[in-house]
Amino acid sequence: MSVVEKAAAIPTESDQVQLVRDDETASAERIIQDHVLLAGASGLIPGPGIDLVAAFTVQMTMLKRIANLYDVPFRQDAAKSTMTALMGTLGGAGAAMIAGSFFKFVPVLGTVIGMAGTSIGFGAFTYGIGKVFQRHFETGGTFVDLDPSAYRDYFRDMNTRGRKVAAEEQSEARDQRSRPTRRTDTAAAEA
Repeated sequence: MSVVEKAAAIPTESDQVQLVRDDETASAERIIQDHVLLAGASGLIPGPGIDLVAAFTVQMTMLKRIANLYDVPFRQDAAKSTMTALMGTLGGAGAAMIAGSFFKFVPVLGTVIGMAGTSIGFGAFTYGIGKVFQRHFETGGTFVDLDPSAYRDYFRDMNTRGRKVAAEEQSEARDQRSRPTRRTDTAAAEA
């Protein structure tokens, strides 16, 4: 390798900065994915209203983890305010998600319908919120300077994508539960 080739192979400061950004982005993606699954699971809680509290807790935890990743001081009041404003941009879809929780008051059928609707809805909303805050923090923003109206269209797109992501996550979890577990040779020998 020539001296010129060796010099070209040395990472520049901008290359190193890009690697850090790529690591942060990948970590934020993992945080969001984990919390989409948890929010979807909270939708399966049969108690009306309890699922809303559980999903909200999952979302606040996700935002705190993403904020820590980007070294942004966590502001629960600003996070709540932004989440509420973005929920309002969903219109009837947002109202339907909340109503789904209260369908669970109706024995059996209401519980089943409510669980099905809220599970995907909570996962999608969590995905959309996570992506909005991820994008905002990656551009140097904080909780205080996030303008929900500036992210309205992006949030709607991410919420729509989040429905697919949440459905896929639930399908994968269901598939894993339905697969027979393998017994090890030791366990088989003991049986």
